[in-house]
Amino acid sequence: MSSRSGIPRDPAPAWPGYHAEPSYDPGQSRVFPAPLPAELRALGNDVRAADWPVRLAFRNSRTELLDTLCRWQTLRALAYVHLLAARTGDERLPADLRVVPDPEAVGDPGLPALLARLEHAAAGLPADLLDAVVCDSGGLLADNRFAASVLAAGLTADSRPGNPDEAVSRAVVLTSYWYEVPGLRGALALAWSANLFVRSWLGWSQRFVYGDPAGGLGITSDPRPPRPAASALPKWAEPLLDRIEQGPGAAS
Repeated sequence: MSSRSGIPRDPAPAWPGYHAEPSYDPGQSRVFPAPLPAELRALGNDVRAADWPVRLAFRNSRTELLDTLCRWQTLRALAYVHLLAARTGDERLPADLRVVPDPEAVGDPGLPALLARLEHAAAGLPADLLDAVVCDSGGLLADNRFAASVLAAGLTADSRPGNPDEAVSRAVVLTSYWYEVPGLRGALALAWSANLFVRSWLGWSQRFVYGDPAGGLGITSDPRPPRPAASALPKWAEPLLDRIEQGPGAAS
């Protein structure tokens, strides 16, 4: 699996899929996507779907399972953003993105290699894009009494449940984990914010032409929520935080 020392450093790439402008927040930027090719847009709904649990259990094995699903979905959504921003990537990436995170697949022997490829693409994103996603997760992790409801509704809707009973079960399970296992909140918030970023990117690129400032808002909050402390996020988020710290001049 890729690690901070295992991600190769390449020359900074061009990013034809978006442009950025200074934000009201010092050191941050607003993100404006370019028009999106149809073949990339077609992946957009599929890549936000994950088979979140429908039964609640607080055993360590079940909370570790949910953490793995959150990691998988976060990296998957961010790897898709890499395709949206760069318009190119590892030739295996489109196939990797079509693999839906599923509790039954967590034990697959091929999963570590798949996660490593997704992590490489995610950690290779420009720092401003990763920073926007992490800061949005901070908005949930702050003292927000509606956080559990917002998160459960968003992830459940994106999962495209097969029927109302499945939708209710997923929403109840995700809400319960948020309240009962605080150590999972960072992982859940990152999965939610990565999906939200994808949804916003697709919506903006469909409604506006390239370069239209849309009232100066772009697809990021301006000003953004404060970035959460690293201690509030899961260990597997470290490569993403490292990329943010490197700043805009570095590339992974």
